[in-house]
Amino acid sequence: MQLTPVNVDSIDLSDPEFWVAPREHRESTFWTLRREAPIKFFKEMPLVNFPPGPGYYALTKHEDIWAVSRNPELWCSGQGSNITTLTPELNEFFGSMINMDDPKHFRLRSIVSKGFTPKEIT
Repeated sequence: MQLTPVNVDSIDLSDPEFWVAPREHRESTFWTLRREAPIKFFKEMPLVNFPPGPGYYALTKHEDIWAVSRNPELWCSGQGSNITTLTPELNEFFGSMINMDDPKHFRLRSIVSKGFTPKEIT
C-alpha cells in the first residue's frame, strides 16, 4: 500500500466521514500522525441536544500508548472516552472495558482474555 503524507492540520478523527474514507487514506492519516503529531488533541463532534464535550487526545504510537497505560495516576479512561460525554452514573452503566480503569478493568480483562488466545481465535 502506498502511504502518502496528509496535512496534519486537516486531520479530524471526530469526523464520521474519516472512518468511511478509503483504507489507504486512513492508513496514510495514521502514518502522518505517528510521524508528525503522535499525541494530538481533537475537538469532539458537535451533537444535537448535547453540550460540547471536552475533547480528547489521540495517541498513535505504540510506545506512547504503552506509557499511558502504565501510568494510571496521570491518565484515565474511567471518566469516559466516548465522543458523547456521559454522566459518571451513565458511564458506569453503559461504559465498556475501554472506559474502565484498574482494578475493575484488570478483573474483567483477566476473565475475557482467555477467550482471545491464538488457539481460541483460530
